[in-house]
Amino acid sequence: MTASRTGSERLWHRPFRRSDRRCAAPDGQAARLPALTGGPYRQARPHPAPARPDTPARSSAQAAEEVSRLSLPDGTELQLRPAGPADKAAALAMHGRCSPTALRLRYHGPVRDAGRYLDHLLDARHGRSLAVTAPDGRLLALGHLMWDDGEAELAVLVEDAWQRHGLGLALLRRLTAAARAAGIGTVYAVTQAANAALIAAMRRLAAPLDFRAEDGTLVITATLAAGTAPAPARTPGC
Repeated sequence: MTASRTGSERLWHRPFRRSDRRCAAPDGQAARLPALTGGPYRQARPHPAPARPDTPARSSAQAAEEVSRLSLPDGTELQLRPAGPADKAAALAMHGRCSPTALRLRYHGPVRDAGRYLDHLLDARHGRSLAVTAPDGRLLALGHLMWDDGEAELAVLVEDAWQRHGLGLALLRRLTAAARAAGIGTVYAVTQAANAALIAAMRRLAAPLDFRAEDGTLVITATLAAGTAPAPARTPGC
């Protein structure tokens, strides 16, 4: 869902993508998709999920897909769970509650036509998605892990009223666990230097980080240690 870091094409959610950055079309065929932030059309082609490793990592993969509780310091109990196509309406509603600033930091520009891209982001063929939900079922935060050849891209959006409660950090930790379980050793997030919350959360992943400024964006690459389980997130973060 993003653009090549070596090419000149500007796509919807950040200007350049690391490899050929081919976004899988829903039907497995090449397709023309509009840019979510006002850029040109881009080609979408099939992009396979990585091969899973052997049995020991499969248990980690199952753990990454479990429903779990996220306890906030004030006693609020939230749920962290896998997200999918059935969550599209709730995800759109959450986007509607987010400020222009939050959306700009997530998508790197004014957001339009989010519904079409949520169809892709929430499709398990292209990666993994996780949601944090309130006791009443409202979706408060959404995280994605998108396959990119031998790597994967991380992206997180947290509703403004629920930022600085550790939701983004909890999503990043679970998503990196899913990447590790799928045999992915390198994950990266693309943001802006102004996104201090995401930068701080990435620093708390207990993984070596590489920071690189590219065409107005900041690419943060994390090298994951095989077999290292992430610590639970219980303190404020992204």
